[in-house]
Amino acid sequence: MARRPAMWRPGTPRPSQAELSRHTPRAHPTEGHKVKSSSLPLPSNVRSAVDAALGAGPIAEQLAWMSWAGTVWRMTGNGRAVFVKRAADLAPERDRLAWLAGRWPVPEVAGFFHESGDDWLVTREVSGVPMYHPAVGWEPARVAEKLGQILRRLHSTESADCPFGFKKRGHVLIHGDYCLPNVLVSAGELSGLVDVGGSGLGNPEDDLAAGIWTLEYNYAKGLAGTFLEAYGWPPMTDQAIEKLRRKYGR
Repeated sequence: MARRPAMWRPGTPRPSQAELSRHTPRAHPTEGHKVKSSSLPLPSNVRSAVDAALGAGPIAEQLAWMSWAGTVWRMTGNGRAVFVKRAADLAPERDRLAWLAGRWPVPEVAGFFHESGDDWLVTREVSGVPMYHPAVGWEPARVAEKLGQILRRLHSTESADCPFGFKKRGHVLIHGDYCLPNVLVSAGELSGLVDVGGSGLGNPEDDLAAGIWTLEYNYAKGLAGTFLEAYGWPPMTDQAIEKLRRKYGR
């Protein structure tokens, strides 16, 4: 499971990805530093992809995420939004988004380019807000329950032809970083999954570990049992739960 680098979000109260750490409820992925319309120096082909996705007219740009590993901007126009991600190697995420389309509610790829020594990935914004967001209106126990139920459905996805990860007894299609900021909901239901660059066939415990970690980080200890029960995992002792949580690469 990939480790996420620490990063800085302009406009947020403290250092904290989408796919890359976005686990604090105080840093919504669309809250960042707004810049002057059309001032962002994008390569021409990237700019063309953004223009094609958003349509003619003014485009507002917002720095959404930044770390030594890469940068993400949110760009809006005509009531639409796209994310532009720049990093050294985004081909794995692009390939997974293409394969997952129609299986999971993932962002649509609007462009992929290699310019200035980096990859540039343009994706259309999916609906919904992260599960921790106040607009969802759920108590922590309800969040834990829904997080487990959703994960069970994701792990039940038919994956015999998945080209990513390793085919092994007990492996399922995993998200790879199953944390609250990467699970979007709308009207009480799953509406989007983001940061899927680590998805593929893998041990379901990897996603379970991430789920336990993110619940503890965003809320408090004591929610793991609800999460695991909703998923359908056999009961575990507190010691076993802590051991599982530590599997998450932090």
